[in-house]
Amino acid sequence: MTRRILAGFVAVLVALLVLLVVPLGIKISSQQHDDFRSNALAAARALASSEEERLGDTGDPADARNATLPPIATGDSVVVLGRDGDVLARSGGRVPDAVIEAARGRTAPRAADAVVAVASIGPSRRPDGTVVLVRDAEPLDRRVHALWLALAAAAMVTIAFGAVTAAALARWIARPLRGLQLAATRMGHGDVAVRTDVDSGPPEVREVAAAFNEMADRIAALLHSQRTMTADVSHQLRTPLAALQLRLELLADDSPEAARTEVVAALREIGRLNRLLDGLLAVARAEELDGERSVIDVAAVVSERVQMWQPVAQDAGVTLSSSLEPATARLTPGHLEQVLDNLLANAMDALSPGQRVTVSTHADGGRVVLAVTDDGPGMAPARRASALARFEGDGAGRKAGLGLAIVARLVTADHGSITLDETPGGGLTASIDLTHSDYVRMPR
Repeated sequence: MTRRILAGFVAVLVALLVLLVVPLGIKISSQQHDDFRSNALAAARALASSEEERLGDTGDPADARNATLPPIATGDSVVVLGRDGDVLARSGGRVPDAVIEAARGRTAPRAADAVVAVASIGPSRRPDGTVVLVRDAEPLDRRVHALWLALAAAAMVTIAFGAVTAAALARWIARPLRGLQLAATRMGHGDVAVRTDVDSGPPEVREVAAAFNEMADRIAALLHSQRTMTADVSHQLRTPLAALQLRLELLADDSPEAARTEVVAALREIGRLNRLLDGLLAVARAEELDGERSVIDVAAVVSERVQMWQPVAQDAGVTLSSSLEPATARLTPGHLEQVLDNLLANAMDALSPGQRVTVSTHADGGRVVLAVTDDGPGMAPARRASALARFEGDGAGRKAGLGLAIVARLVTADHGSITLDETPGGGLTASIDLTHSDYVRMPR
């Protein structure tokens, strides 16, 4: 924006200067030429008046032949012609013959790089002679050249001043707009605590900034209310569910075999409700996006979580391995651990004994990717498209529940992205791109 404002302002300024300075320069130059010619003609007429007295009333050329002419200006050349066109006197430099011949023929004489002025001696109807003055135009050219240089210098100074003014104006307008854009981008990535400056820029921009901050406050309040309500509901439901579970467990011990089957089924549903409440609490915690990001050693975190999950994998008969490249990313502390735990938990639930799950990190230039790959039942393409939504299941095989929704939320909070793809040969691969999390390559 700054460049466009600056370019537009300077373009308009240049156009105005061209429209003003060029006609002004042409007008003044023309006036300089006219003044120069008028001065030359006035000098020629003054000489003609002086020579009229020398020629006398009879017009005898002898009275003026070889007479000494009055002093003339430097650079002037003068020839005095008699009534018959013969040269009576000269002064200064040489007057071109073509100019003399033109004056004898009563035509307008011209000379290169000079101004020619002709004045009649005596009556204009029957003059006693003619004064021909040739004045060098170099002084005129110097004045005109100096005039155009002065106008050009003034135009350049005006353009420079206008550019500085336009740059300051553009920054004054663009800086709060850039701040507003950055704030909107950060809010779009989940940072509801961001606010923008309302004290800089034009009044209209300040009004937009104030409206943005008001909107951000209301969104933050709504999200906080939603998270608080989710946490409160989850906590409040735990007590009656725990009491109900205890009653059913006691009832199962004293029930006949036929009734005990139904009670056990009810206990399984209560267990499912407890897991659902745990998921809701996890989502509420995942949506607390106010943490400050810092540089996290991705490979170290992955290695630590894989070791923690090894006993679970061994009990399930699943092979858990890792393939790591050193790399770091700027993440919220604790997010990567939750992401790995949820992905590994989903994989363990879906895999059968003898199957494998591999966690890998790949760093290439400015890109780091974390992948959790298994050779389990996988997901149908249509199911993968909606697997990151809450409480979504595919009806058969693995179910996402809240695990993948929590993963997606945590990854998005750190400005990353997650994709679900089919593993070659069967299974599911969850790839997390941490490139946009201010990737930093670890030294080897």
